[in-house]
Amino acid sequence: MRKRKGSALIFISALSGLLLLIAITASVNAVSDVNITNEERNRTMLEFACESGLNRAKAKIDKAFNNNKLSNLEPFVTFQGTDIDDTGFKPEEKVFSDEAFVTGSTDYYYFVLDTGQANPNITVRYAITSGRLVGEDEWLRTQGYTTNKLSVEAVAYAPEYGWIGMTEDVWARRTSLFMYQIFFENDLEILPGPTFDLAGLIHTNEDMYLNSGATLNIYTDSLTSAGDIYRGRLDKSQVGGTVKITQGDKFGTLTTMGSNDDSENENWVDIATSNWSGTVKDRSLGSTRQAAPDLKSFEPGGYYDSNAGISIYVDTSGSETTYDISYAGTKVTKTSAELGGALTEADVYDYREHPSGSNPANNTPVKVTNVDINKLKTALNFYPENGVIYMTRDDATPDQDGDPYTADTNREVSGFKLIEGETLPDATTFVSDLPVYVEGTFNKHTSADPDVDTWKPCAVVADSITLLSDTWDENQSNWKDPNVKSDTKMPKAVDTEFNFVLITGNVPTREGQYSGGFENFPRFLEDWGGKKVDISGGFIQLFRSKYATGNWSYGKYYKAPQRDWKSEPRFSNLNDLPPEFVDMFPSTAISVIYSEWGLISRNESAIGVF
Repeated sequence: MRKRKGSALIFISALSGLLLLIAITASVNAVSDVNITNEERNRTMLEFACESGLNRAKAKIDKAFNNNKLSNLEPFVTFQGTDIDDTGFKPEEKVFSDEAFVTGSTDYYYFVLDTGQANPNITVRYAITSGRLVGEDEWLRTQGYTTNKLSVEAVAYAPEYGWIGMTEDVWARRTSLFMYQIFFENDLEILPGPTFDLAGLIHTNEDMYLNSGATLNIYTDSLTSAGDIYRGRLDKSQVGGTVKITQGDKFGTLTTMGSNDDSENENWVDIATSNWSGTVKDRSLGSTRQAAPDLKSFEPGGYYDSNAGISIYVDTSGSETTYDISYAGTKVTKTSAELGGALTEADVYDYREHPSGSNPANNTPVKVTNVDINKLKTALNFYPENGVIYMTRDDATPDQDGDPYTADTNREVSGFKLIEGETLPDATTFVSDLPVYVEGTFNKHTSADPDVDTWKPCAVVADSITLLSDTWDENQSNWKDPNVKSDTKMPKAVDTEFNFVLITGNVPTREGQYSGGFENFPRFLEDWGGKKVDISGGFIQLFRSKYATGNWSYGKYYKAPQRDWKSEPRFSNLNDLPPEFVDMFPSTAISVIYSEWGLISRNESAIGVF
């Protein structure tokens, strides 16, 4: 019995010792946990403080580059030194209300963050410096935009907390309307029949539809929709052909867009990110609306008319058509003869706007003024320094029936035709609120050498734009009338080159009624079968047509050309943009793009020695 009792005492003694050890260990661990918790809390507070420095820097960059005072395409904006930049401020004048600016080997901004604790507050410094390599231009030109790279550094310090530093890269990217190959305010439908290659920036402020009768190849740095992107058609439920889009840029790998690879797919975000590495974006991937010029400005008496170097008003009210021309601070009224034939009247039988009736002899023509711009320069002994020519007439009546899908039978369609424009006198922007026809090779590239090339920066802004080939015959444009053309066959076109930016309207698509899509955005009136339309420029849709509202159809008034359409390579030189670009066709807002931040050590910091 005694032996058992002794064993029990030993057991109790051992158990007591074990419990004491556990208690001591628990106490030590508790103290350790408190220390670890404090360290983690301090580290977290430093990280938040440092991130607040990065965020202030990025907010400052956003504010500076999106300043509405910036009218330059490549603005000079700086956060170092003592110069006044294009924002109108010196770097030291850009401080937030609770900040200070300090000059040194690297200038920086600093502020003090109240921790709300007994411990001292955290001091935060941040600097915004150039992120470009030594010798690089301030703005780098890529496929369709210019980019200014900045580097942001932020450091945070408090004696009880320690030190932390972070860096982040920031890109201010400025994209102009003229740098887009395609920019649409409304739905963008790209549905070509034959194989079609596109190369350049593409954007729509509404939905995008991609389809093909063969293969559509899109070579681009950026294909974006502020709405949704659909693989298929808007006018009917149909997916056809092959659509391929590059991964990253025009030199990247073409990746096929499957029949279900669009915004309706529940895995669309992953599909787009995986397949195109950020090249393709809809609203779910962060694409937003891009600003465009004010439509009202195109009206007679509006901004473009008032600021034109030459303004032409065609007066058809008298027995003889006359031309009121304002230029060089004067206004003159001239006849065609007095202008040496620079402006003449003609008829264009546009079967889209006035379809053939039962009696072709009664077809209604579109009244146009032929504009020979070289003769006009000679007749006036003047060409506008700002390169802007505005044109309007008194005999046009817009579509006012309220139905955007059907042409108003009470409208009157008239307009202008640019002729003999193979070589332009100088850089020119033609603007009209009415339809414009462009006849024959226009603004031809004659050399790859810019010093030799006769090409001039050019844009045409109009209610609609119709391209006519080198063999266009005005006398046979009413070809459905056997008294005009005995075989009543559609006139054949020939290969023709047009080099300008098209800024124009279109007619909307609805279910069962296709409007022609992007492939017919420039309109046609001839049999282009087997012939090529070569366009180097851009395609910008800012509004719906008001006058040329006839419905699109195929084969009744034209047959499709082979399309060789591309961005104008000369626009990469910002001195080669069409006239009055900055003021009259402002760029979209600057996009500020950030990379993920990374940690740095004190030795790597330019501003972090406290």
